[in-house]
Amino acid sequence: MIILDPGHGGDDRGNRGPTGYIEADGVLDIGLRLRDGLIQEGYDVRMTREKDETVTLYDRTKMANSWQGSLLLSLHTNAGPEGADGIEIFYTLNNEWQNQQHHQEAKRAAEVIQRSLVEATGLRDRGVKTRLVDNTSSPIYGRDYYAVIRRSNMPALIIEMGFHSNPREEALLKTPEFRQKLADAIVKGMKEAYPMGDLPASEKVQAEKRKIALTVHNNTVEVNGLFYENRNYVPIKFFEEFGYEVTWDEVNSIVKIRYKK
Repeated sequence: MIILDPGHGGDDRGNRGPTGYIEADGVLDIGLRLRDGLIQEGYDVRMTREKDETVTLYDRTKMANSWQGSLLLSLHTNAGPEGADGIEIFYTLNNEWQNQQHHQEAKRAAEVIQRSLVEATGLRDRGVKTRLVDNTSSPIYGRDYYAVIRRSNMPALIIEMGFHSNPREEALLKTPEFRQKLADAIVKGMKEAYPMGDLPASEKVQAEKRKIALTVHNNTVEVNGLFYENRNYVPIKFFEEFGYEVTWDEVNSIVKIRYKK
């Protein structure tokens, strides 16, 4: 099972770009697109949040551990000093249980997903890395610095998909096309790192492929989708191929689909 963790949300909405991009909303949109893409490929996926709500760091990892996930992907956009740019991924080294068994698997997944993101976006490759608590008086000295990595008892990645503090990268992140590109790149990386043929049946989503009829503005079309856990899933970008405009409403945290006459 793949756990997707869109960072921040709810009361935690302070991370913003210079012209209004909100990290919590952007990474949620990417996460929902990523979820749909992974399910379309047959992966079993759960999310720590599917809407704008407050979820604590400890609750995120508590959920992931209770679901016994195989991999946790925590989705973020970055902030830094003027001129900071690019994509980077932090991965498990030494978690809460002083357990390094997930280190090599996390590193392998991070390297593949990082390469896919850089190739798809053309953004600077800041590399994959680890970070440990270096305060010798801390009770967690020598363990993973980031709580979502440290407290996840599975390979865990924090994926920083560009700098929202950088005006050029913020402008990209504000577009649905670029957010879809990020989601597609992670799906591609996951397919390379975890080919479906290599996964046991318990790790594959038991979803039914079906034709789904959609009616928008009195236009009915059919799309290849999936039926999973009493929900129908269709790729959002499908609408754009049939003359619809798909936009993300950051104020109300919803996707809007409008027919362009």
